[in-house]
Amino acid sequence: MNLKHPPQYRPTTLSYCSCLISAKVGVILAQLQAQLLSWHAIALAAVAILLLNCIKLPLARTIVLLASCALAGFSWTQTQAAYRLEQRLPIELAGKKHLISGQIVSLAQTNKYGQNFLLTPNRPISELAWKPALIQITVNQKGTIFDVGEYWQFSCKLKPIHGQINPSSFDLESWFIQRNISAQCAAKQAVYLSDVQKPSFPQPIITLEKLRQHLLGKVNHTLLDHPALGLIKALALGDQSQINAHQWWVFSQTGTTHLMSISGLHITMLAGLIATAIFIVWRRSSTLTSWISAPKAAALGGVSSATLYFLISGMAIPSQRTLIMLYLFTASLCWQLHIPLAVVWLSALAIIVCFDPFSVLSIGFWLSFLSVGVLIWACANRIHRDEKWRESLRSQWAANLAMLPILLVIFGQFPFISPLSNAIAIPIISLLVTPLALVGLVDPSGLCLKVAAELMLWCEQYLEWLLRLPNLTWQHSPPSLAMLPVALIGILLLLLPKGFPTRYLSIAMLLPLLSYTPNKIPEGNFRAVILDVGQGLAVLVQTREHGMLFDTGTEGNLERAILPVLRHYHALKLDRVIWSHNDLDHIGGAALLAQRWPIQHIQHSLPKLPSPLKPHQTQSKCIAGQAWQWNQVSFQILWPPDKFQGKNDNAQSCVLRVSTHSHSILITADIGKNEELQMLQRGLLQPSDILVVPHHGSKSSSSIPFVTHVQAKYAIFSAGFMNRFGHPKSDVVERYQAAQASSLITHQLGAIQFDVGNQIVLQSERQIHPHYWYTTLHK
Repeated sequence: MNLKHPPQYRPTTLSYCSCLISAKVGVILAQLQAQLLSWHAIALAAVAILLLNCIKLPLARTIVLLASCALAGFSWTQTQAAYRLEQRLPIELAGKKHLISGQIVSLAQTNKYGQNFLLTPNRPISELAWKPALIQITVNQKGTIFDVGEYWQFSCKLKPIHGQINPSSFDLESWFIQRNISAQCAAKQAVYLSDVQKPSFPQPIITLEKLRQHLLGKVNHTLLDHPALGLIKALALGDQSQINAHQWWVFSQTGTTHLMSISGLHITMLAGLIATAIFIVWRRSSTLTSWISAPKAAALGGVSSATLYFLISGMAIPSQRTLIMLYLFTASLCWQLHIPLAVVWLSALAIIVCFDPFSVLSIGFWLSFLSVGVLIWACANRIHRDEKWRESLRSQWAANLAMLPILLVIFGQFPFISPLSNAIAIPIISLLVTPLALVGLVDPSGLCLKVAAELMLWCEQYLEWLLRLPNLTWQHSPPSLAMLPVALIGILLLLLPKGFPTRYLSIAMLLPLLSYTPNKIPEGNFRAVILDVGQGLAVLVQTREHGMLFDTGTEGNLERAILPVLRHYHALKLDRVIWSHNDLDHIGGAALLAQRWPIQHIQHSLPKLPSPLKPHQTQSKCIAGQAWQWNQVSFQILWPPDKFQGKNDNAQSCVLRVSTHSHSILITADIGKNEELQMLQRGLLQPSDILVVPHHGSKSSSSIPFVTHVQAKYAIFSAGFMNRFGHPKSDVVERYQAAQASSLITHQLGAIQFDVGNQIVLQSERQIHPHYWYTTLHK
């Protein structure tokens, strides 16, 4: 036998892998579209491929094959995307009350707004016969239990899917389309339907969710108010709804967030433990080994336990990848096939993308597959096997190195403490806590769950202790996504075995990403970014060497919007923050920001600071007449006057004007008409090109004399989508338009950025990074 050329093996494997990669590229390209491509263009591309096939050249046939696979992936994704967009809420139904009845198909999660869950309507809604796939219901009806599989009727106002869009921040609208949620609904009344005709055929998903709900009830009953309750529910059943913000922050700062999801690591560890136990027992019985060999029995037992864990834990993408790879490994063992690891990895990737082309929009998808791919590259198919501890160190080194460029591009930070935290957390959580929690689901005594909770609490305390160490996390402006492929190739080169001369190229390929910083603002210019924080306010102002933040929006906006935006614009420290007045929609995130971000000076008009000052931190009250200059840009506090006592918190609002020699911006917080009049009478107001409109466009502000005097070219309304106050009011918007000002609303445009120098350059986040799934309906 000629061992150098196994017949058909290498060419077939190469062709298979090339086709899989091409199809995935097609899926990714489809998801990068700003608008869905016309079907005529896709048809023309198909005709071009057919014509190319007529060329009698080997290279042309290869191109045709790869192009056909890419076009198939693109077309399949576009078809699914078009179908989901068609199911979205019609414009005629937005904001109107309807009676919606249907079946609850997900676990109810409790938050400060009440309970929310997914509902599948059992009949079309309204005269338009609109029947969406899923509606997200939010209902604040205390004492009512909404169980999976039950039928309910809700009286609610329908709302299109919509999210806040800020640079480098979480895209909620992408999350909605991934889960095929067509609308949102805030329910006022809920009526249980007992007389609905139930389907006679089995509903496996509903049955599975009912089992998960039962098991979650058992965990709640056993652990009650234990501090680690939410963590145990996340590890055992994939329910992360009760992990609080502080716990998430601890995990993110120590690089252990991946351990709080049902990751491939947990499933693999569990499968390995079960397989090892079966192998030890099986090999000691001649009767059992005569029926099936111990290695095969162990592999089948391991993959069966992994499947059960996968089903009760919510079937997340990382666990899908792991389960598919385990199935392929088990098949290769049982049928004595030799399947290269790279083929197994690519096959799992292809299967997931084929069944769910929206999975490529998930950050978890990329973190899972890229980290495992790098581990395969670094640790598999080695000629010489090292000691176990060396292999463990190599895998940890490879995993952390692989995560470095990904975390910098996606999140703009990398925890240096990650190797130390994971070295302890992974064995405790994956080998002890998770197995004990799973056994606890069937343990009538509850002892296993309690032991798991105590171990998890000890692990969390260890991670919190690590946070006391200095310089834990590298904050970094997220580099361009285009830098990521080059950096990943550099990582692969660096992980090659010793002796490969190309390893030294890795340094040059990593440097652009690691040394990336945004372009500096020219001297004498400034940048103002009005963030999209819903019904609230947050404005970032930067000069060449300084940065300040005016308000923070609500508390929930800090991790979701504020901190990602600060990293994006390289505002890694703030020279000053201004907390305008004592309303939660303006300073809800103030205390947490003071804890988690370097701040030099705090200026405010609050009765007292929401958190104690840190060493080397100063504070002062906003008083009209205060002024300072950064990089030839002037900053002036215009309101309130010294010892001013307003009728309410809004009247105390700090008002800031930022100006260059030619242009300016006026940030007015929530002042009312009375304060506007007093500012005019005291001669404190000057015309400004950009105006952040008072009180989100309320009727209580923006008097005609104020609007006329400011003479703004741009009027910015920081208001939430379909907010309950109806801001901005239509007559206020018309008032600014009559004064020749361009009215810009954050919920329509996302974060709004002004680069102010000799000219004013306006950009909005929904225009900078457009996506086909962005909601264009605005009420």
